[in-house]
Amino acid sequence: MPRKLAIFIIWLVGFGIGFGAYLLFPNITNWFQTNMPQFLDASIIGALIAGIIGSIISTITIMTWANRNT
Repeated sequence: MPRKLAIFIIWLVGFGIGFGAYLLFPNITNWFQTNMPQFLDASIIGALIAGIIGSIISTITIMTWANRNT
């Protein structure tokens, strides 16, 4: 697979995950606010969610890239 196509596919998958996470964000935020102590406000919860999603995407991307057959 050409490198440009692989990069485009990785970008497309990351975009799709980010798009879906944005649509689910209000539901996830409400769940965290009801189940976590009140010292976590919406901005900290949003940053936690973005960090978790970013780390998952980057980890899966690097693992897939490193284990691909050329």
